[in-house]
Order: sequence, then structure tokens, then C-alpha cells
Amino acid sequence: MRNYLILWLSLLIVGFLIGFVPQYSRAHRFEQEVATSTAQLETCQLRDEATLMYLEAMQRNYGTSGDDANRFFDQAQRLANSTKDVALHNVLQQILGLRDQITSDLAKGNAAVVSEMVPLLSKVEQGTRR
Repeated sequence: MRNYLILWLSLLIVGFLIGFVPQYSRAHRFEQEVATSTAQLETCQLRDEATLMYLEAMQRNYGTSGDDANRFFDQAQRLANSTKDVALHNVLQQILGLRDQITSDLAKGNAAVVSEMVPLLSKVEQGTRR
């Protein structure tokens, strides 16, 4: 009787493990896919914000472009702080180095800001393309 109890208990544990391990593996894979998709979404949003900032500056809407620039640089800072991708982090740090000059020129309504944004857009495109 005792041997049967041990056998049934062993079979129960083995059955549990046979069902648990594949589900755990699948859940882990899905978590990784969600993390990857979230990172891609954040970089796409960063590109969109940079493009919107540039387009508004091209149309001489410096106030609106300044608001877009603040959102863009804040988002770039958050992404730089949270990313584990070293290359992306380095590009974002370079981009953040342009923050003061661009926001200052936008606040002044300086038309030269458009030409300052071209290298920024290039860096954004280079750093976020995956």
C-alpha cells in the first residue's frame, strides 16, 4: 500500500512538472517578446516626436516645435535611462547633448534651428533603426 502511495505521488509530481515546464517556457518567451515590442514602440515614438518637432520648425511654428522638443528630449532621457542597449544609450546621450542649443533657439524663434535639427534627426534615425 505504501509503495502504491509513493508511486502515485511520484507520478503526480512528474505529471505536474511535465505540464509546468512548457508553460513556464512559453510564458518566459512571451515576456521577452513583449519587452522587445515595447522597446521598439518607444523608439518609434521617439522618431515620430523628432519628426514632428522638425516639421513644426520647418513651418516656423517655433512655439509648437518647442513643446514637441521638450516632449522629445524628455522621452529621449527616459529611454536613455531605461535602455540596456549600449549603442542606443550612446546615441541618446549624443542627442541629449543638443538639447540646450535646440530648445534655446526654438525659444528665440531662430530660423537656424532647422539646420541644427538635421544632424539630430540623422542621429535619431541611426540610433533607433533596428
